[in-house]
Amino acid sequence: MHKLRPADYIIILFSVFIVFLSFLFSVQHNKGELSAVIEASGKKYIYPVSENNIITVTGPVGKTVISIKENQVYISDSDCRDKICLSMGKISKPGQWAACLPNRVFVKIIAKSPENSGNNVDDGTF
Repeated sequence: MHKLRPADYIIILFSVFIVFLSFLFSVQHNKGELSAVIEASGKKYIYPVSENNIITVTGPVGKTVISIKENQVYISDSDCRDKICLSMGKISKPGQWAACLPNRVFVKIIAKSPENSGNNVDDGTF
């Protein structure tokens, strides 16, 4: 086994530092109004997470029901066979997602910061 040289320790510490800064930067920029983005049948729907809502979308297998309640989003019902999407749980933080693959429904949470409210790109993209 090879011994680590001083330069190896410097490279390791530098790498850990970069990862730590990247994490802080991503957490800091995921603040703002949360929205649920629902993609189904080639269409995209955006709903605020702060308002309770029940959305029904249609896919190749049938209907999928997405519930927004108490700042959490979850798939509450689906016509798919195995219903694995129902056990994915509730999502509430930017970057979290849930999907019903047989019905081709994808739900994710994004944070829309006030300074970028006119842009179509969310902070989670960077």
